Amino acid sequence: MDDLATGAFLLPRPRLGYTLTMQQRSALHLLLTAILAAACTTDETAVPNTPTNPADIQVIAPADVDSGSQTDVAVPPQDLCDDIDPASCTLPWPSNHFLRYDPSRVTGYTLDFGNSTLPSNNKGKPIAGNMFARMDGYSVGTSIMAHFPNPDLSNAASERDLSPSLQKDHVSLLLEVGDDDTLTQVPHWLEVDRRAGNFDEQVLFLRPGVILKPATRYIVVFRDLRNMLFTKYERTPFMQKLFDREGGMRQPQFDNIFERLTSFGLKLDDITMTWDFVTASTQALHGTMIDMRDKALTATGSLGATIEITNFKENTLEEDEYIWLDIQATFDAPNFMREIPVPGSTAYRFNTDESGNLVQNGWRKEPVWIRVPQSARGGAPQALVNYGHGQNGLGSQVKAGHNRQPMYDHNLIYYGCNLLGMSESDVANILLLLVDLSDFEWIIDRLHQGLVNHVVLQRAMAQRFSQLPEIKERGIVVSANEHFYSGISQGGIYGPSVVALSPYITRGHLGVPGTNYAQLISRSKNFDEFYAIFDGAYVSRMDQAIALEAVHTLWVQGDSVSWYRRLKADPVDSNITNEVLLTPAKGDVQVAVITNETIARTPDLGIAIMENYDQQRTVSLTEETPYPHQGSGIVLYSYGNAWPPPGNLSPDKYVGHDPGADPHGYARDESFHNFQMAHFFRTGTVIDVCGGDGCTPD
Repeated sequence: MDDLATGAFLLPRPRLGYTLTMQQRSALHLLLTAILAAACTTDETAVPNTPTNPADIQVIAPADVDSGSQTDVAVPPQDLCDDIDPASCTLPWPSNHFLRYDPSRVTGYTLDFGNSTLPSNNKGKPIAGNMFARMDGYSVGTSIMAHFPNPDLSNAASERDLSPSLQKDHVSLLLEVGDDDTLTQVPHWLEVDRRAGNFDEQVLFLRPGVILKPATRYIVVFRDLRNMLFTKYERTPFMQKLFDREGGMRQPQFDNIFERLTSFGLKLDDITMTWDFVTASTQALHGTMIDMRDKALTATGSLGATIEITNFKENTLEEDEYIWLDIQATFDAPNFMREIPVPGSTAYRFNTDESGNLVQNGWRKEPVWIRVPQSARGGAPQALVNYGHGQNGLGSQVKAGHNRQPMYDHNLIYYGCNLLGMSESDVANILLLLVDLSDFEWIIDRLHQGLVNHVVLQRAMAQRFSQLPEIKERGIVVSANEHFYSGISQGGIYGPSVVALSPYITRGHLGVPGTNYAQLISRSKNFDEFYAIFDGAYVSRMDQAIALEAVHTLWVQGDSVSWYRRLKADPVDSNITNEVLLTPAKGDVQVAVITNETIARTPDLGIAIMENYDQQRTVSLTEETPYPHQGSGIVLYSYGNAWPPPGNLSPDKYVGHDPGADPHGYARDESFHNFQMAHFFRTGTVIDVCGGDGCTPD
């Protein structure tokens, strides 16, 4: 791997290799020790962000509309656990038990966890419930969890074959409640938590095989599920009370569920556990981000932010055959953050007025790195490419070696800035959050700023770059209608968020991408080095699983799992639709390829699995699309690595499985891959560059 091409996830990978050296581990230990030694409880409280102006989004009825009451979801007392699954206060997950009736919200609810509802760390501090009040439902990428220890899943849907989940006699059902109250089965698979050390801490995951729809009610059903001794699980005491019509305040809600399931043709006697939940609306998911973007673009004006060159290096052809100009500069970004001093670091939160409205807090000069290829000599028109950096890196990764030749070969000017919230400057805060997730808003709020900064920079590059004296006097020509995005790893993961948010970029290349961080983390080798920190803070594996899904309820505001639908199915700007080319690597140990298959399986996204995807397996419940294809597509690059066994471990953690050399960084160095990317940029067409065998380079 190129020394500037890093991985995909939460915490920093070493610049070289795939494991930390003893010196790096020691440095990390010292940094963490210093942070924890200074750590103290902050008085900073969450500022609920309840976006206003839902515009044309249709308000859905509360979940128990048929009963004419708001009993269950309206009034659970603060800190009251969900008694359906006594294994944990917040199981089963996600549950409407923690949605409070709120007619001011698009869905009709506000997510309302109590002060001691969510898991506690080893200091006895629960994850703060008040920070979730900005949401009006759960993540569209949520996993569903319940405690069925040591289940027999031999006949259940798996990540390799989801088709059994669409049979009515499957042990689990995920049912979408339509606008006309019809129930539609949603494909999914079941898997036990392979990271759990014992059955008491083991949750059963129901993983949706598609991205869920926003502002939509879902009903979960487990029935006739048995353990490995073939003993049928009994209903929990409170679940039995609900079936006996003795559920008190919650009974009307469940009577509604039972009536729907009976109409669907299910026998209530067969059901072990059932409940419902509602996903967040697009207003809760993206309202603040779009508001910030629009205010930032208004502040910078039609000409965009000012660019000021701080370092300028010109190379002769003899000095560098590919790169003509190396430029470091700053751009003026409208700032929507306020600073919060924390031990050993500075945290950031939305800057709001007394009414909770987002307001600008001055300006910040943000760095940008720009590279102009030698192909720009003589006035050959050049396209602009916004580059997305790797795991907790910097925009300077635009200088990565794999970018050099494609820039020259295809007339591409690359530029990059820092993805604030997931950049090198955020590492100290991420370390703090691993031991206390109560301030997860630090990352989420700043991530909003980081994504919006990309859009601000895009306008500046489109409007001002070619007019800079150093560029104009050299006769460099920037194509007026060629502006693209390319991201690798973390940059590929967040690429759909950037492209969907952008009024300037309509085509993006996503190198070794994935989506849905709550699923990606446990399947990535990159997070293994830091599980020791997380393990020490949240000791119970069940608590860890719940905690990750809980914080993803906020993380989803920036996570591409919520933005894929905004590319084309529900574009942010109604007159702009976007296409993306995904190029994952089979057997990638850093980014789970199967998360891309969930994208392809989501029908309204229009993202195709390209023909000859893999020589060993097809993607369940999809049909392959022949080349050439006009529109978004997924092309799998294979370098001989085997598929990892199913489950939520990184590929190198399975006994008897040899992951081989990590292919994470291979395709980006292939000339045919880069030709495929450049061709897609300029035509929107996915072409076969691998000779009809998928992409299996010799």
